[in-house]
Amino acid sequence: MRGMDIVTLPHRRRHLPAPAPARPRGLSLIELLVVLFIISVLMSLLLPALLAARTRMQASACQNNVRQLSIALIGCIATTKRFPEPNRWSVEILKWMEEWPLADAMAGNRDPNAAFPRPRLFRCPMQHDLDSRVGDVGYCHYVLAVDRPIQVKADRVRWEIHDRERLAEDVTQEPWYIAPELTFAQQQTLITTHPGPHPPGLYMTARGSYPR
Repeated sequence: MRGMDIVTLPHRRRHLPAPAPARPRGLSLIELLVVLFIISVLMSLLLPALLAARTRMQASACQNNVRQLSIALIGCIATTKRFPEPNRWSVEILKWMEEWPLADAMAGNRDPNAAFPRPRLFRCPMQHDLDSRVGDVGYCHYVLAVDRPIQVKADRVRWEIHDRERLAEDVTQEPWYIAPELTFAQQQTLITTHPGPHPPGLYMTARGSYPR
């Protein structure tokens, strides 16, 4: 209409209803069984590899212990110019194992029931760790094979250090500072009848390492 202002009416928006939220879809029983089957297959493939890697790591740690003990014994013989007393080699080599505080604490000790802590090098990770007859004091997992001849220089004595055989849980063991020792004849019987915890094993001599 002429002469009259045209009033623009505001646009009315249509209010649409909000969409309903999507309902979460759960796993069906078949899908869940398939997932569990895949996980079990992966575990069956990975578990043997993990166990084998763990065994190799433990065997390497044991071999390193044998090597370090042998180096300590060589250093002890070279410095003192004598071979350790019977069943005392684990104590006499402490200074060459960087165990100075323990060596000082045990200086002159002859108490067979003393509660001294066992150094870590005397513990084989592949053997069952049993308490000795002295409370919570562990025993030595390694043995010194030596024939003690008369009137032979200390650096000429033939010896070997190797891991011990598996032990029955009901066997009472001496604490680590009463070190296990045997002759070479006893060693041959031991190796023949009681194989070590990780074949082929390894033993150390003054000339180096040899597989058993």
